[in-house]
Amino acid sequence: MGILGEFTSGNIHVRPNALKAGESVGGHTHNFDHTTIFFSGKWRVKATLPDGRKRVRTFEAPAHCLIRADVIHDITAIETGLFWCVYSHRTPQGEVVQEYTGWEEAYV
Repeated sequence: MGILGEFTSGNIHVRPNALKAGESVGGHTHNFDHTTIFFSGKWRVKATLPDGRKRVRTFEAPAHCLIRADVIHDITAIETGLFWCVYSHRTPQGEVVQEYTGWEEAYV
């Protein structure tokens, strides 16, 4: 299981992940905030904040959480399930930071 096909749509990037119970996406960090959406399953999220404090939370789908930039995080499946990591390719001021939209042709 693991990462399914990543995709970009407009200024949003989506990284779908499917994990079996006991599997995890190991501790890592990003230089941007992102939302994780849990569609199915039960999940444990371990986080180490930039100041060294640690947090552990459990989520049961459907649920979502915000993971802040520079927070080391590890996501473990307690039950088999699916989650997406979703983030924007724009600055908080709305400036585009990536030109690729994921579409050959935009449709209204």
